[in-house]
Amino acid sequence: MQKNKINMKKALSIITALSIFVMSCGGKKTNDKSAELAELKKQQNEITLKIKEIEKELGAESKTSKQVLVSIDTLKEKTFIHYLNIQGRVDATDNVIANAKIPGTVSRIIVKEGAIVKAGQLLASTDASAMLSGLEEANTGLAFATNIFEKQKKLWDQKIGTEFQFLQAKNSKEQAEKRIATLNNQIEMSQIVSPISGVVDEVMLKIGQPASPGMPGNGIRIVNLGSLKVKADVAETYSKHIKAGNEVVVELPDAEKTLKTNISYVSKSINNLTRTFNVEVLLPSSDDYQANMMAILKIADYKALNSLSIPVNLVQNSDEGEYIFIAFKDGNKSVAKKKMIKTGKLSGNDIEVLSGLKNNDLIISVGFQGLNDGDEILIK
Repeated sequence: MQKNKINMKKALSIITALSIFVMSCGGKKTNDKSAELAELKKQQNEITLKIKEIEKELGAESKTSKQVLVSIDTLKEKTFIHYLNIQGRVDATDNVIANAKIPGTVSRIIVKEGAIVKAGQLLASTDASAMLSGLEEANTGLAFATNIFEKQKKLWDQKIGTEFQFLQAKNSKEQAEKRIATLNNQIEMSQIVSPISGVVDEVMLKIGQPASPGMPGNGIRIVNLGSLKVKADVAETYSKHIKAGNEVVVELPDAEKTLKTNISYVSKSINNLTRTFNVEVLLPSSDDYQANMMAILKIADYKALNSLSIPVNLVQNSDEGEYIFIAFKDGNKSVAKKKMIKTGKLSGNDIEVLSGLKNNDLIISVGFQGLNDGDEILIK
Protein backbone atom coordinates (compact mmCIF):
# COMPACT_ATOMS: atom_id res chain seq x y z
CA MET A 1 0.00 0.00 0.00
CA GLN A 2 2.87 2.41 0.88
CA LYS A 3 4.53 1.62 -2.45
CA ASN A 4 1.26 2.41 -4.28
CA LYS A 5 1.15 5.87 -2.65
CA ILE A 6 4.78 6.61 -3.68
CA ASN A 7 4.09 5.58 -7.31
CA MET A 8 0.98 7.72 -7.41
CA LYS A 9 2.95 10.70 -6.08
CA LYS A 10 5.58 10.19 -8.80
CA ALA A 11 2.89 10.24 -11.51
CA LEU A 12 1.25 13.35 -10.05
CA SER A 13 4.65 15.11 -9.81
CA ILE A 14 5.40 14.42 -13.49
CA ILE A 15 1.95 15.60 -14.58
CA THR A 16 2.33 18.77 -12.45
CA ALA A 17 5.78 19.47 -13.89
CA LEU A 18 4.43 19.10 -17.41
CA SER A 19 1.61 21.51 -16.66
CA ILE A 20 4.01 24.10 -15.24
CA PHE A 21 6.30 23.71 -18.22
CA VAL A 22 3.47 24.21 -20.68
CA MET A 23 2.28 27.29 -18.82
CA SER A 24 5.76 28.73 -18.71
CA CYS A 25 6.27 28.12 -22.39
CA GLY A 26 3.03 29.97 -23.14
CA GLY A 27 4.52 33.18 -21.67
CA LYS A 28 7.73 33.09 -23.74
CA LYS A 29 8.19 34.16 -27.24
CA THR A 30 10.33 32.00 -29.49
CA ASN A 31 10.78 31.77 -33.14
CA ASP A 32 11.33 27.97 -33.14
CA LYS A 33 7.75 26.71 -32.49
CA SER A 34 8.50 23.42 -34.20
CA ALA A 35 11.35 22.62 -31.80
CA GLU A 36 9.16 23.53 -28.85
CA LEU A 37 6.33 21.26 -30.10
CA ALA A 38 8.73 18.36 -30.63
CA GLU A 39 10.09 18.73 -27.11
CA LEU A 40 6.59 18.76 -25.64
CA LYS A 41 5.57 15.62 -27.57
CA LYS A 42 8.72 13.86 -26.38
CA GLN A 43 7.92 14.70 -22.79
CA GLN A 44 4.31 13.65 -23.31
CA ASN A 45 5.41 10.22 -24.60
CA GLU A 46 7.73 9.76 -21.68
CA ILE A 47 4.97 10.66 -19.21
CA THR A 48 2.49 8.32 -20.96
CA LEU A 49 4.95 5.43 -20.76
CA LYS A 50 5.65 6.18 -17.12
CA ILE A 51 1.92 6.25 -16.31
CA LYS A 52 1.45 2.86 -17.98
CA GLU A 53 4.35 1.37 -16.02
CA ILE A 54 2.90 2.66 -12.74
CA GLU A 55 -0.59 1.37 -13.65
CA LYS A 56 0.88 -2.04 -14.47
CA GLU A 57 2.68 -2.17 -11.12
CA LEU A 58 -0.47 -1.11 -9.28
CA GLY A 59 -2.54 -3.76 -11.10
CA ALA A 60 -0.06 -6.54 -10.33
CA GLU A 61 0.11 -5.55 -6.68
CA SER A 62 -3.69 -5.46 -6.50
CA LYS A 63 -3.94 -8.95 -8.03
CA THR A 64 -1.34 -10.55 -5.77
CA SER A 65 -2.90 -9.03 -2.69
CA LYS A 66 -6.21 -10.88 -3.35
CA GLN A 67 -6.50 -13.99 -1.13
CA VAL A 68 -9.28 -16.59 -0.94
CA LEU A 69 -10.21 -17.90 2.50
CA VAL A 70 -10.24 -21.74 2.50
CA SER A 71 -10.17 -24.74 4.84
CA ILE A 72 -7.99 -27.78 4.23
CA ASP A 73 -7.89 -31.45 5.25
CA THR A 74 -4.84 -33.70 5.25
CA LEU A 75 -5.40 -36.73 3.03
CA LYS A 76 -4.62 -40.02 4.79
CA GLU A 77 -4.59 -43.60 3.54
CA LYS A 78 -7.28 -45.84 5.02
CA THR A 79 -9.32 -48.92 4.22
CA PHE A 80 -11.99 -48.19 1.61
CA ILE A 81 -15.07 -50.43 1.65
CA HIS A 82 -17.86 -50.36 -0.93
CA TYR A 83 -21.26 -51.55 0.30
CA LEU A 84 -24.05 -53.02 -1.80
CA ASN A 85 -27.50 -52.12 -0.42
CA ILE A 86 -30.08 -54.91 -0.66
CA GLN A 87 -33.55 -55.12 0.86
CA GLY A 88 -34.44 -58.34 2.66
CA ARG A 89 -36.68 -59.68 5.39
CA VAL A 90 -36.34 -61.45 8.71
CA ASP A 91 -37.17 -65.14 8.61
CA ALA A 92 -36.94 -67.94 11.13
CA THR A 93 -34.36 -70.66 10.65
CA ASP A 94 -37.07 -73.06 11.84
CA ASN A 95 -40.14 -71.89 9.93
CA VAL A 96 -42.37 -74.82 8.99
CA ILE A 97 -45.97 -75.53 8.06
CA ALA A 98 -47.69 -78.47 9.73
CA ASN A 99 -49.98 -80.19 7.19
CA ALA A 100 -52.41 -83.07 7.20
CA LYS A 101 -50.72 -86.31 6.16
CA ILE A 102 -53.81 -87.81 4.52
CA PRO A 103 -56.82 -86.17 2.83
CA GLY A 104 -59.69 -85.36 5.15
CA THR A 105 -62.07 -82.75 6.49
CA VAL A 106 -60.87 -80.54 9.36
CA SER A 107 -62.89 -81.49 12.43
CA ARG A 108 -61.15 -79.50 15.15
CA ILE A 109 -58.46 -76.88 15.66
CA ILE A 110 -56.83 -76.87 19.09
CA VAL A 111 -54.36 -73.95 18.93
CA LYS A 112 -54.59 -70.26 18.08
CA GLU A 113 -52.04 -67.85 16.61
CA GLY A 114 -49.46 -66.83 19.19
CA ALA A 115 -49.68 -70.08 21.15
CA ILE A 116 -46.40 -71.63 22.28
CA VAL A 117 -46.18 -75.29 21.30
CA LYS A 118 -43.72 -78.15 21.67
CA ALA A 119 -42.54 -80.65 19.09
CA GLY A 120 -45.12 -83.43 18.70
CA GLN A 121 -47.96 -81.42 20.23
CA LEU A 122 -51.41 -81.88 18.66
CA LEU A 123 -52.53 -78.78 16.72
CA ALA A 124 -55.62 -79.92 14.78
CA SER A 125 -57.20 -83.04 13.34
CA THR A 126 -59.33 -84.19 10.43
CA ASP A 127 -62.47 -86.32 10.64
CA ALA A 128 -61.47 -89.89 11.52
CA SER A 129 -64.91 -91.21 12.50
CA ALA A 130 -64.97 -93.82 9.72
CA MET A 131 -61.55 -95.09 10.69
CA LEU A 132 -62.52 -95.22 14.37
CA SER A 133 -65.59 -97.31 13.48
CA GLY A 134 -63.41 -99.59 11.39
CA LEU A 135 -60.98 -99.88 14.29
CA GLU A 136 -63.76 -100.97 16.65
CA GLU A 137 -64.87 -103.61 14.16
CA ALA A 138 -61.28 -104.74 13.64
CA ASN A 139 -60.73 -105.13 17.39
CA THR A 140 -63.79 -107.37 17.59
CA GLY A 141 -62.51 -109.44 14.67
CA LEU A 142 -59.09 -109.68 16.29
CA ALA A 143 -60.59 -110.94 19.53
CA PHE A 144 -62.49 -113.66 17.67
CA ALA A 145 -59.47 -114.63 15.54
CA THR A 146 -57.26 -114.75 18.64
CA ASN A 147 -59.74 -117.06 20.43
CA ILE A 148 -59.90 -119.43 17.45
CA PHE A 149 -56.11 -119.45 17.11
CA GLU A 150 -55.55 -120.28 20.79
CA LYS A 151 -57.99 -123.22 20.68
CA GLN A 152 -56.56 -124.51 17.43
CA LYS A 153 -53.05 -124.27 18.88
CA LYS A 154 -53.99 -126.40 21.93
CA LEU A 155 -55.44 -129.05 19.64
CA TRP A 156 -52.36 -128.95 17.40
CA ASP A 157 -50.07 -129.28 20.40
CA GLN A 158 -52.01 -132.49 21.26
CA LYS A 159 -51.64 -133.68 17.67
CA ILE A 160 -55.37 -133.24 17.13
CA GLY A 161 -56.60 -131.72 13.87
CA THR A 162 -54.61 -130.84 10.79
CA GLU A 163 -51.69 -128.44 10.27
CA PHE A 164 -53.76 -126.58 7.69
CA GLN A 165 -56.42 -125.73 10.33
CA PHE A 166 -53.70 -124.44 12.68
CA LEU A 167 -52.02 -122.29 10.03
CA GLN A 168 -55.38 -120.92 8.86
CA ALA A 169 -56.27 -119.79 12.39
CA LYS A 170 -52.81 -118.24 12.84
CA ASN A 171 -53.11 -116.35 9.54
CA SER A 172 -56.56 -114.97 10.44
CA LYS A 173 -55.21 -113.64 13.73
CA GLU A 174 -52.18 -111.99 12.06
CA GLN A 175 -54.36 -110.38 9.37
CA ALA A 176 -56.63 -108.92 12.05
CA GLU A 177 -53.59 -107.50 13.88
CA LYS A 178 -52.23 -105.90 10.68
CA ARG A 179 -55.59 -104.31 9.93
CA ILE A 180 -55.71 -102.77 13.39
CA ALA A 181 -52.14 -101.44 12.98
CA THR A 182 -53.08 -99.89 9.63
CA LEU A 183 -56.19 -98.24 11.08
CA ASN A 184 -54.24 -96.89 14.06
CA ASN A 185 -51.63 -95.46 11.69
CA GLN A 186 -54.35 -93.78 9.59
CA ILE A 187 -56.01 -92.34 12.68
CA GLU A 188 -52.61 -90.99 13.80
CA MET A 189 -52.08 -89.44 10.36
CA SER A 190 -55.40 -87.62 10.65
CA GLN A 191 -53.87 -85.63 13.48
CA ILE A 192 -51.85 -82.51 12.62
CA VAL A 193 -48.95 -82.18 15.07
CA SER A 194 -46.15 -79.64 15.42
CA PRO A 195 -42.82 -80.87 13.99
CA ILE A 196 -40.84 -78.32 16.05
CA SER A 197 -41.10 -76.31 19.23
CA GLY A 198 -42.00 -72.67 18.69
CA VAL A 199 -44.85 -70.22 18.29
CA VAL A 200 -47.98 -70.63 16.18
CA ASP A 201 -47.49 -67.86 13.62
CA GLU A 202 -50.42 -68.52 11.28
CA VAL A 203 -53.45 -70.83 11.25
CA MET A 204 -54.55 -71.46 7.66
CA LEU A 205 -57.23 -74.04 8.44
CA LYS A 206 -60.96 -73.79 9.06
CA ILE A 207 -63.31 -76.39 10.52
CA GLY A 208 -65.17 -78.19 7.76
CA GLN A 209 -62.51 -77.30 5.20
CA PRO A 210 -60.88 -80.12 3.26
CA ALA A 211 -57.23 -80.67 4.09
CA SER A 212 -54.70 -82.53 2.03
CA PRO A 213 -50.91 -83.03 2.04
CA GLY A 214 -49.07 -80.38 0.04
CA MET A 215 -52.14 -78.21 -0.52
CA PRO A 216 -50.98 -74.53 -0.47
CA GLY A 217 -52.47 -72.31 2.23
CA ASN A 218 -53.60 -75.41 4.06
CA GLY A 219 -51.84 -75.90 7.38
CA ILE A 220 -50.50 -74.27 10.52
CA ARG A 221 -47.23 -72.29 10.46
CA ILE A 222 -44.86 -72.79 13.38
CA VAL A 223 -41.91 -70.45 13.88
CA ASN A 224 -39.00 -70.82 16.27
CA LEU A 225 -38.20 -67.19 17.16
CA GLY A 226 -35.09 -68.26 19.05
CA SER A 227 -33.29 -68.74 15.73
CA LEU A 228 -33.83 -65.91 13.22
CA LYS A 229 -32.05 -64.89 10.03
CA VAL A 230 -32.27 -62.26 7.32
CA LYS A 231 -32.85 -63.48 3.77
CA ALA A 232 -32.35 -61.41 0.61
CA ASP A 233 -32.17 -61.93 -3.14
CA VAL A 234 -29.11 -60.46 -4.87
CA ALA A 235 -28.73 -59.79 -8.60
CA GLU A 236 -26.63 -62.29 -10.54
CA THR A 237 -24.20 -59.47 -11.47
CA TYR A 238 -22.72 -59.49 -7.96
CA SER A 239 -22.24 -63.26 -7.65
CA LYS A 240 -18.48 -62.93 -8.21
CA HIS A 241 -17.99 -60.53 -5.30
CA ILE A 242 -20.39 -61.80 -2.62
CA LYS A 243 -19.26 -64.83 -0.66
CA ALA A 244 -20.05 -66.41 2.70
CA GLY A 245 -18.06 -64.55 5.35
CA ASN A 246 -18.29 -61.10 3.70
CA GLU A 247 -18.83 -58.23 6.12
CA VAL A 248 -22.40 -56.97 6.25
CA VAL A 249 -24.23 -54.23 8.14
CA VAL A 250 -27.83 -55.18 8.95
CA GLU A 251 -30.31 -52.37 9.51
CA LEU A 252 -33.75 -53.10 10.98
CA PRO A 253 -35.61 -49.77 10.66
CA ASP A 254 -38.76 -50.83 12.49
CA ALA A 255 -36.80 -52.21 15.43
CA GLU A 256 -34.38 -49.24 15.30
CA LYS A 257 -31.47 -51.68 15.40
CA THR A 258 -28.20 -51.85 13.45
CA LEU A 259 -25.63 -54.60 13.78
CA LYS A 260 -22.40 -55.56 12.03
CA THR A 261 -21.88 -59.23 11.24
CA ASN A 262 -20.98 -61.58 8.36
CA ILE A 263 -22.88 -63.41 5.63
CA SER A 264 -23.60 -66.93 6.85
CA TYR A 265 -24.84 -68.52 3.62
CA VAL A 266 -24.76 -67.86 -0.14
CA SER A 267 -26.77 -70.12 -2.44
CA LYS A 268 -24.89 -72.00 -5.13
CA SER A 269 -27.52 -71.60 -7.86
CA ILE A 270 -29.14 -68.74 -9.77
CA ASN A 271 -32.92 -68.50 -9.99
CA ASN A 272 -33.87 -68.95 -13.65
CA LEU A 273 -36.83 -66.56 -13.45
CA THR A 274 -35.43 -63.69 -11.38
CA ARG A 275 -31.72 -64.15 -12.18
CA THR A 276 -30.93 -63.69 -8.48
CA PHE A 277 -29.26 -65.77 -5.78
CA ASN A 278 -30.10 -66.02 -2.10
CA VAL A 279 -27.98 -64.80 0.83
CA GLU A 280 -28.66 -65.31 4.52
CA VAL A 281 -27.40 -63.62 7.68
CA LEU A 282 -27.97 -65.17 11.11
CA LEU A 283 -29.35 -62.84 13.79
CA PRO A 284 -28.67 -63.02 17.52
CA SER A 285 -31.62 -63.91 19.72
CA SER A 286 -33.68 -60.83 20.62
CA ASP A 287 -37.29 -60.01 21.45
CA ASP A 288 -36.97 -56.96 19.17
CA TYR A 289 -36.83 -59.08 16.02
CA GLN A 290 -39.92 -60.53 14.38
CA ALA A 291 -40.41 -62.83 11.41
CA ASN A 292 -41.13 -61.00 8.12
CA MET A 293 -39.72 -57.73 9.48
CA MET A 294 -38.09 -55.60 6.76
CA ALA A 295 -34.30 -55.45 6.78
CA ILE A 296 -31.61 -53.64 4.79
CA LEU A 297 -28.35 -55.43 4.11
CA LYS A 298 -25.23 -53.37 3.37
CA ILE A 299 -22.91 -56.03 1.99
CA ALA A 300 -19.19 -55.27 1.63
CA ASP A 301 -18.53 -56.38 -1.97
CA TYR A 302 -15.26 -54.42 -2.45
CA LYS A 303 -12.45 -53.68 -0.01
CA ALA A 304 -9.15 -51.84 -0.64
CA LEU A 305 -6.45 -51.48 2.01
CA ASN A 306 -4.25 -48.35 2.20
CA SER A 307 -6.58 -46.53 -0.18
CA LEU A 308 -7.19 -42.81 -0.68
CA SER A 309 -10.73 -41.47 -0.65
CA ILE A 310 -12.29 -38.00 -0.49
CA PRO A 311 -15.78 -36.55 -0.07
CA VAL A 312 -17.49 -36.81 -3.44
CA ASN A 313 -18.70 -33.19 -3.28
CA LEU A 314 -15.08 -31.96 -3.64
CA VAL A 315 -14.76 -33.47 -7.12
CA GLN A 316 -15.28 -31.02 -10.01
CA ASN A 317 -15.53 -31.73 -13.73
CA SER A 318 -14.03 -30.07 -16.77
CA ASP A 319 -13.40 -30.95 -20.41
CA GLU A 320 -10.12 -32.50 -19.28
CA GLY A 321 -11.79 -34.73 -16.67
CA GLU A 322 -12.26 -34.77 -12.89
CA TYR A 323 -10.18 -32.56 -10.62
CA ILE A 324 -9.90 -31.09 -7.14
CA PHE A 325 -7.83 -28.31 -5.58
CA ILE A 326 -5.01 -28.87 -3.13
CA ALA A 327 -2.97 -26.32 -1.17
CA PHE A 328 0.80 -25.95 -1.42
CA LYS A 329 3.51 -23.44 -0.52
CA ASP A 330 4.92 -21.11 -3.18
CA GLY A 331 7.63 -19.21 -1.35
CA ASN A 332 5.94 -17.30 1.43
CA LYS A 333 2.48 -17.75 -0.08
CA SER A 334 -0.10 -20.54 0.03
CA VAL A 335 -1.47 -21.27 -3.43
CA ALA A 336 -4.30 -23.40 -4.82
CA LYS A 337 -3.21 -26.09 -7.26
CA LYS A 338 -5.54 -27.88 -9.63
CA LYS A 339 -5.01 -31.67 -9.56
CA MET A 340 -6.51 -33.96 -12.19
CA ILE A 341 -7.66 -37.23 -10.61
CA LYS A 342 -9.15 -40.58 -11.53
CA THR A 343 -11.90 -41.89 -9.28
CA GLY A 344 -13.20 -45.39 -8.54
CA LYS A 345 -16.12 -46.70 -6.52
CA LEU A 346 -18.53 -44.56 -4.50
CA SER A 347 -19.38 -45.56 -0.93
CA GLY A 348 -21.77 -43.32 0.94
CA ASN A 349 -20.39 -39.76 0.71
CA ASP A 350 -16.83 -40.86 -0.10
CA ILE A 351 -15.32 -41.74 -3.46
CA GLU A 352 -12.17 -43.74 -4.04
CA VAL A 353 -9.24 -41.91 -5.69
CA LEU A 354 -7.26 -44.22 -7.96
CA SER A 355 -4.64 -41.71 -9.15
CA GLY A 356 -3.69 -38.03 -9.03
CA LEU A 357 -3.27 -37.65 -5.25
CA LYS A 358 -0.87 -38.96 -2.65
CA ASN A 359 -0.81 -39.49 1.07
CA ASN A 360 -0.60 -36.27 3.16
CA ASP A 361 -1.80 -34.01 0.32
CA LEU A 362 -3.59 -30.93 1.66
CA ILE A 363 -6.97 -30.98 -0.04
CA ILE A 364 -9.07 -27.81 -0.03
CA SER A 365 -12.39 -28.84 1.52
CA VAL A 366 -14.06 -25.43 1.99
CA GLY A 367 -13.86 -22.43 -0.35
CA PHE A 368 -12.81 -24.41 -3.45
CA GLN A 369 -15.73 -23.11 -5.52
CA GLY A 370 -14.56 -20.49 -7.99
CA LEU A 371 -10.86 -21.12 -7.38
CA ASN A 372 -8.39 -20.97 -10.25
CA ASP A 373 -5.08 -22.74 -10.57
CA GLY A 374 -2.44 -20.61 -8.86
CA ASP A 375 -4.82 -18.41 -6.81
CA GLU A 376 -3.34 -17.25 -3.54
CA ILE A 377 -5.25 -18.66 -0.58
CA LEU A 378 -5.54 -17.90 3.10
CA ILE A 379 -5.92 -21.09 5.13
CA LYS A 380 -8.53 -20.81 7.86
